[in-house]
Amino acid sequence: MWSENEKNILNIILDQLIPKNSKRNIPSAGELGIASFIFDAANKNNNLKDDVVFILDWALTKADKISPCLVRKLEKENPNAFVSLLTETYKGYYSRPDIRQKFGLSKKPVHPSGYLVVSESNDYLAQITDTVRARGPIYRDPTGG
Repeated sequence: MWSENEKNILNIILDQLIPKNSKRNIPSAGELGIASFIFDAANKNNNLKDDVVFILDWALTKADKISPCLVRKLEKENPNAFVSLLTETYKGYYSRPDIRQKFGLSKKPVHPSGYLVVSESNDYLAQITDTVRARGPIYRDPTGG
């Protein structure tokens, strides 16, 4: 459904949102192919799809070259579509284990299907809240009761 031209334009925009950092060997969002992630998400979400189509059309009518200035203009003139794209860009970029590792984070998957969070036992919860419960209410009762 998405053309190579649309993919190229989106990758250029993504490179403006998350640029490359050569000193730290961190690739840009476009270099990582985050456009494919966004297109996949857009194919499952009509609101996102509408935003992506709008952004691509808007970019094509505004300039021959995508620049930081043009992306700032997109953000200013179309904040809802811009935030939608930015959110999906972050999701696609920072959900990658290879990218998270470059920032010193775990390679484990992110929530909700990642880290196992074990619930505390009732005994432990009682133990850590004993002093608070023993103290009793320390506020004024607004009803006077």
